[in-house]
Amino acid sequence: MTNLSHTLLYASLTQKCSGLTTNARKQLSCATELEWKRTIATLALHRLLPLVFYSLQAYNLTDAVPHPYLAQMQTAYRQTRQKNTILLLTLDGILQAMAKHNLHPVLWKGVVLADSFYPDPGTRPMGDIDFAIPAEEMEAATTVFHSLGFKLRPEAETSDAVYFANKMGVICDVHHRVRLFEGKESINLITNLKPQHMKVATMPLLEPNAMIVHLIVHMDGHRHETGLMLSWILDLAFVLRKWGALITLEYIEKLMPAKENLVSLFRVIRFLEKEFDEQLPACLTQAAKKFEPLTLAEIFRQRRLALWGLPCPSGWLRLGASQLGFQLRHCRPQLQVDDLLMLPVDALNNSRIRNQLMPKMAGNRG
Repeated sequence: MTNLSHTLLYASLTQKCSGLTTNARKQLSCATELEWKRTIATLALHRLLPLVFYSLQAYNLTDAVPHPYLAQMQTAYRQTRQKNTILLLTLDGILQAMAKHNLHPVLWKGVVLADSFYPDPGTRPMGDIDFAIPAEEMEAATTVFHSLGFKLRPEAETSDAVYFANKMGVICDVHHRVRLFEGKESINLITNLKPQHMKVATMPLLEPNAMIVHLIVHMDGHRHETGLMLSWILDLAFVLRKWGALITLEYIEKLMPAKENLVSLFRVIRFLEKEFDEQLPACLTQAAKKFEPLTLAEIFRQRRLALWGLPCPSGWLRLGASQLGFQLRHCRPQLQVDDLLMLPVDALNNSRIRNQLMPKMAGNRG
């Protein structure tokens, strides 16, 4: 199953067309029904079916995929493209309205990646539109949202963010406080990019190094509940592919809040380099040399375990209840024997890697 997954993912990431189609076709054709079933289920858990379908279509490999699984991937791609088209059109209107009021939103994550970093807006699923807006502009921004038919969702409000939703189901996650970059106000964290699928002339977003830091910290911050999300790792791959020449290790170290986050970045760098032959910034590949790469098996395993809530006590209770025949509220992925056997091994390995000697991160102290 991991081999088939690797073939599909390699086809989704590679920029080397020579020889790819013949080798990939052979590997896809040799896969068994069980391998296809498990692989499609795994890629769905990592929200990668749209990207894989788009890539198979681009390389004329769709005829090598069994029809039921091809149809599942095609449906995922079409649904993602339709939803993202609505989100991008909505965002276009929001940005135009905010510009008229001289407001300064900054866009994050999904919407930026889908528009300008992924090969097609239907290849990167996203649930909402993420903003950061200065606290002093929130009152005016709220007026703009209301004028466009959005309403506050007070039940979702946090100390750092508020949420708006419209009748079409578009949700805007608006942060008025960004703890990650507090104390870094003297550093220019914002840049502008010409959108590929919107009418506005530019969209404001995090500059390259800040974006890498934000993506890593977001991934690590949710790891206990989501596990390692391969789609979030590929976000980093596409950002580094577009902006690699602008990445500076010293700048990333200044912005990275913790040693553990830098370790995560280095393990991702090694993974992308080893598994998919990604050409990454030399400053990062050199710094990451002594760290063990993540593996596909590890990523898949941790995702499945996290969705059960393992290794937390509540997760073991949930697993025990399911084994006794109790009906669970939510459907969860089927665990493999190695998932449980490798739990202590993964824990020890992660602890050892975190404790490796790190480069001096003086910027984080200031």
